[in-house]
Amino acid sequence: MSGNKRVSVSILVVMIMMLSISQITKGNNDFAFAPMSKKGLLPKPLSCATDAGKIPDCVEAVKHFKFKNVKKECCFILLGLTEDCFGILFPMRFAYREMLKITCKLIGFKPPSY
Repeated sequence: MSGNKRVSVSILVVMIMMLSISQITKGNNDFAFAPMSKKGLLPKPLSCATDAGKIPDCVEAVKHFKFKNVKKECCFILLGLTEDCFGILFPMRFAYREMLKITCKLIGFKPPSY
């Protein structure tokens, strides 16, 4: 039994290392995920939250489900964040993003078409 655990742990470690290496590689910026730290290991949460911090109480209103306080500017900023940055700000990013989309639609916010 312990032999199977060692093999599983070894495979897991190799997979994590391969994923880390693929995230660290530089070159083609088409596949950029979130703003990375200088060493390229972790996203920089401060750069993700900089835009969201420009609108007073925007993130706090969404975190505490006070969607009546959400304004169009808040929708523009938060819905413009990447999934990784949104995940740093909100623990259950899918649920928060969907509720934010519904709220923004109700207040008349139409996301810009790119």
